[in-house]
Amino acid sequence: MPRLQQTVIDEFVQWASAAGLVLSAGAGTEWRERITILLQGRAQYLDRPDPTRWRSGDVHDLFMTYVVPRQVDNWDLAAQGLDTIRAFLRFLDAADRLHPASVRVPTLLKEVDRLGARYPVAMSDMSRWRLAKRVFHAILADGIPLDAEPTALDAWAQRFNARDAEGRRAVLGELMDERPGYATGHLLIHDGQVAMLGRGAPAAKHLAWPDLGCDCGCEQQAQFPPVVLPEAADLAKMVATDGAGWLSRLQAVAAWVGEGKTVDDRGEPRKADVPALLAALDLPAGGRGTSGTPALTRIWRLAIEFDVLQLRRTRVVAGSGANLIASALAGSGEPGQVLDFWCDLADELLDPPAPAAVPKNGEHLRDWLRPWMPRFLGILYTATATGEPAVLDTMIDQLLDEYERRLPPGDPALFAGLAAAVVRNTLSDLADHGAVAVAGIDDEVNDQQAAAAAIGVAPWALHPQPGLTANLTDLGRYLVRQRLLAEGAHAPLAGHADDARPTGPLDAVLP
Repeated sequence: MPRLQQTVIDEFVQWASAAGLVLSAGAGTEWRERITILLQGRAQYLDRPDPTRWRSGDVHDLFMTYVVPRQVDNWDLAAQGLDTIRAFLRFLDAADRLHPASVRVPTLLKEVDRLGARYPVAMSDMSRWRLAKRVFHAILADGIPLDAEPTALDAWAQRFNARDAEGRRAVLGELMDERPGYATGHLLIHDGQVAMLGRGAPAAKHLAWPDLGCDCGCEQQAQFPPVVLPEAADLAKMVATDGAGWLSRLQAVAAWVGEGKTVDDRGEPRKADVPALLAALDLPAGGRGTSGTPALTRIWRLAIEFDVLQLRRTRVVAGSGANLIASALAGSGEPGQVLDFWCDLADELLDPPAPAAVPKNGEHLRDWLRPWMPRFLGILYTATATGEPAVLDTMIDQLLDEYERRLPPGDPALFAGLAAAVVRNTLSDLADHGAVAVAGIDDEVNDQQAAAAAIGVAPWALHPQPGLTANLTDLGRYLVRQRLLAEGAHAPLAGHADDARPTGPLDAVLP
């Protein structure tokens, strides 16, 4: 969970308790779970990651566009969802946490009130439900809990796949008319998520969830070679040197804020302050505001998201993340906290940005791109397990071969090129973060540094060249291994017994 979201949720729960809205520890847990589900869904499915920024229509979209079609009501969202958001908006107002680009809270509360009669009815209207909600509702109706063993959920999916079209319609209803492929597609379930593969695709879960290793459709864990890693304390020290690129930029933003800085009504640096901020970040001068320099826009967004900066209406102050970065760069931070923060920032760098322009059939292009880079990191982790670098183009070709069936309808060369560009750009970010080392860069490409810096990528990513090699650093190997373990993969350390494999909470349902 992004640090800003976690901080704001903590503050909200404390405020609600002090206001007498939470009467017991159990109730407090329910409030936390409910607001977490709502804010995470808002960020993931509506692309509104800032929990303090609410515009006209946001409340309606949260409930009618996200909750109604996607969420099984395991958290009493039908009865308590509106009250939870009503209290959250009042908290933002009372705590001076409202983003300057937000509309007035009384206006937002009127949106909540207007949903009072419509929303509970819509929650039970099956014609509005998307695939995952229909499937999980049917599973619950058959007496199977959503946290049942994977084998039980797989067995239910196999029974569903054996149904004829009319049998499937009993579960999928109107979706069968909207998406005829659902009549013959292969349903798969994994870790609180649902996927429907096309009739011609193999029933392989790794096509939908890249960190699974078996092609047969089961949930056999992916197998990765053993690697050697330094101790956590040594890795944390590396963050202060090798992994300081993005952290140093965020620290520079926090230092620039200082005392008494304010932002404009969009929550961005004022036009008169932008040149000084660009100079502090060693970025070339851009156009008007942050929008003229994409690199500055991204750094500012990350500073807000990781609570390095906090917006208090039009005031901007340093947040808790600024102190954590300072201790990490000074080498005095607690190793676990330092590595967690560094990895969280790396995870955010892995998330592909929304493309500026996409073809008409690319409406969900960002979601389509999301699994590519995690799978590439798995390939890179395997190819460089001995510490030797691997040829970048060879690994990208392997990725494209594995994911050939994931290319959307249309020009395959266009989408393959887009996926390769996303891999290179993300590798550029990870190299700057100290997770990846790229070698073999032509000097002429490096001469394009100024143009590349304005958009926040390395020249070799903007102008790809043959012969580049890539390798994971010790920090990068630690990052990828933690991600693999969280997905249930077998990623041992050399000379150690099998490792514990942590698992995450049940994810919100997918469309």
